[in-house]
Amino acid sequence: MAYVLFISEQKLKDSTAINLNVDVDILLPFVREAQKLYVETALGTKLTQKLKDLITAGTIGNVGNEHYKTLVDEYVGDMLPGYSLYHAIPYLRHKVENGNIYNKTSETGNALSTEEAQSFREEVLNTASYYRERLIDYIRNNISLFPEYSTNSGADVSPSIENYYSNMNLEKPRQGTELTLRNFLNAGDY
Repeated sequence: MAYVLFISEQKLKDSTAINLNVDVDILLPFVREAQKLYVETALGTKLTQKLKDLITAGTIGNVGNEHYKTLVDEYVGDMLPGYSLYHAIPYLRHKVENGNIYNKTSETGNALSTEEAQSFREEVLNTASYYRERLIDYIRNNISLFPEYSTNSGADVSPSIENYYSNMNLEKPRQGTELTLRNFLNAGDY
């Protein structure tokens, strides 16, 4: 089964800290994963499929499709490499073969500690999240150019305007209950 990816191997390597010698077979599953997790959730199923169809048909650069090309080249193309690297980082250090997991070692450098690798990964995620925020803003400010954005139904993934995740739920309370700062700070009293 062929997959339609929104970025090339060259774009991935040019846009990230990935060394040019890293095998593309290791990277492509993470591009696909990031595309499903971050692009489709930002654009929705219908708009994502429209972009795939235009790329497959080779018509994304045609007259009348300029806004789709801009979306792919300038917004998705800026965001997707970072998320792909974010998901690849843990696996660049390890290799899974024949039921075993191996830790790769380098002959020319020292491996990062777990804390250093996590810090690097967080920086990559912050940058990718910035570009995803730009993508969401572009779509929301040009929604009339992308009719597929608001036509998702049923099992389709609907676009989300949420981007940053802070590990703390800041949603408004539902069911008429109200949580105040005083309640939150005094939660230990209950």
